[in-house]
Amino acid sequence: MVETFFRKIEEPNQARRKVLESSKSIIQNLKSYQKILQIREQKTEKIRELKIELKEINLFLDKLKDSFPTELITKFEEEESKKKEKVVVSDKKSKKTTKKSKKVSQKER
Repeated sequence: MVETFFRKIEEPNQARRKVLESSKSIIQNLKSYQKILQIREQKTEKIRELKIELKEINLFLDKLKDSFPTELITKFEEEESKKKEKVVVSDKKSKKTTKKSKKVSQKER
């Protein structure tokens, strides 16, 4: 019932060489994939370390803010908010002037 079939391979050495070459390329691809996995693992580890460091920094900042007198902190925050408002206002003005200059240049055409 079981019949065995054999097929003659043309140029068996050439076929063997092609199989070995493809095996080499597969192994190289697997090695590069392993490197990628290792790099990803290192990346996640570094991110985890960075999060821990940031938590510590934030903790120290909170302690530092608590040690300052509240008057100085409020004064500093007010100055910072004024600076931000000036920057926003100046940005809006510059945008308006550019729009006006564009309109004038279009009318001249």
